[in-house]
Amino acid sequence: MSLAFPLQLTADHVTVDNTGATLVAAGHVRIDYGADRATADLLRLNRAARTALLSGHVTATGPQGQASADAITLVLNQVNEITRAVMNGNASVQTPQYALSADSIDADRSAEHLVAAGHVTVFDAPDLVVTGDRVVYDGRSQHGLVTGHPTVANKAGRLQGSAIELFRAENRAVIHGPVQADVYGAVATSEAAAVNFKTSVATLTGKVVIVRRQGTLWADRVTIDYKTRRMVAQGTTRAHFTDLSDAGTP
Repeated sequence: MSLAFPLQLTADHVTVDNTGATLVAAGHVRIDYGADRATADLLRLNRAARTALLSGHVTATGPQGQASADAITLVLNQVNEITRAVMNGNASVQTPQYALSADSIDADRSAEHLVAAGHVTVFDAPDLVVTGDRVVYDGRSQHGLVTGHPTVANKAGRLQGSAIELFRAENRAVIHGPVQADVYGAVATSEAAAVNFKTSVATLTGKVVIVRRQGTLWADRVTIDYKTRRMVAQGTTRAHFTDLSDAGTP
């Protein structure tokens, strides 16, 4: 979203200080700049600091998507392009590819670096949902790190670990342990896990334990194919069955 003057500003009240360095607009604030638009209750524009603070029911829309928050601070460069956007309070970003919500979102456009903190939820089409307390994402490497009770889930299952690394270009994730997974009525634990979203295959490694109604399975490594609904145990493996009435799947 580029803020290239001249722009159209409308509000109930607009005041400018004697030096012209600070502008305050209040009440039904609307800014139109090319294909982009922002609305808020209040705007404070500081020319010296090259910042624009929008507060109160802030919404910004453009060709790339929509952002909203209780307050958004925009940092501008010398040609009045937005280089950084800091969103606080009920922050959210929606694009055709993904949706992100958090207590705060700090997006540095010049560095292609994003940090979201507090009750973070990421939805990535078609059905991937990632949650955690903090997400750090580097757009250049397309690598994300989720911490703070992170989970990754889709219609096939759910995994939780101490940290989750997302490799968006490769469409895969690495879950650092201890790992807990819920899949097909079973609860699995392991030291680590990896998920390939392209092939719908998850691999649990290190002291894997899978508990189902039929019994418990221990293994060094378990591969779960979500398409075929099969689990393959490898390495040192043992099982204890308590109910053989429906033991067709381990």
